[in-house]
Amino acid sequence: MSEEDVRGGLREAVADEPPLVFDPDALVATARQQIKRRRALLAVGVATVMVAVAAVALPSALGRAPTRVANQPPPPATSVTTTTTTPFAWPPAGVPLAHFTPDELRTRSEQMALHLKTALPAALPEATDFVFGEFGGEAAGEFYEGQTGVNAAISFTIGGARYSIVVTVWVPGSDNPSPTTLCEAGGDADCKQLGQVGQDGGPLYATTYTFGGGGIITTAYHFRQTGTMVQIGGYNYDVAGTGTIKYMPAVPLTLDQLTRLATDPELAL
Repeated sequence: MSEEDVRGGLREAVADEPPLVFDPDALVATARQQIKRRRALLAVGVATVMVAVAAVALPSALGRAPTRVANQPPPPATSVTTTTTTPFAWPPAGVPLAHFTPDELRTRSEQMALHLKTALPAALPEATDFVFGEFGGEAAGEFYEGQTGVNAAISFTIGGARYSIVVTVWVPGSDNPSPTTLCEAGGDADCKQLGQVGQDGGPLYATTYTFGGGGIITTAYHFRQTGTMVQIGGYNYDVAGTGTIKYMPAVPLTLDQLTRLATDPELAL
């Protein structure tokens, strides 16, 4: 049997089969399209990963470290180790909640900041290297409509270690916190009434709050008959520092020093 006979036999064997739908050009085009699609998906995935890595790496590359909020936290619910509390309505009767515009708060804050640059070294003669933060609300230097208090953090050195105080001044008529709720039972802070300052000065309170890792905050509160409350918190670390927090064994300020600042008449709204 010749080669031609074999070819003829094969053609006769498949003569009744339907023709194959096969287009080599279409097959190649489809394959190329799938390859391009896979490459495009791969490129998107790599770009997403690079963006995520950049988002994590950029702060480190810029030398930034997490910052700690300078604002003094609101007083926690506390367990009482206190002297007998003198009843004191808060806000005082007839004192409505005062309203200050952002510009008024800024102007008054600048005046208090200037005063503190003299008053703080006088109250803390053992401290050096003061760094005065700006007064503000939710952020330093920022004021907004309806704001009910201003605060500023000041850092300093005593005995080679850095510490801070946070000065918070509430507008007249604000009820946060009040003398009756400051020392409510149920928390993990030590709270006590220190007495009354003058006939019309209003009561003084103090709390010492400790938290995990070694943090300690001792705070003096002066509730004034004018409806203003001044809150001075002493910290055993630098609240404005960056990087790892370094807690010292104790707050270096005495209650006398804290209350001297809390009762300063120049600190008021």
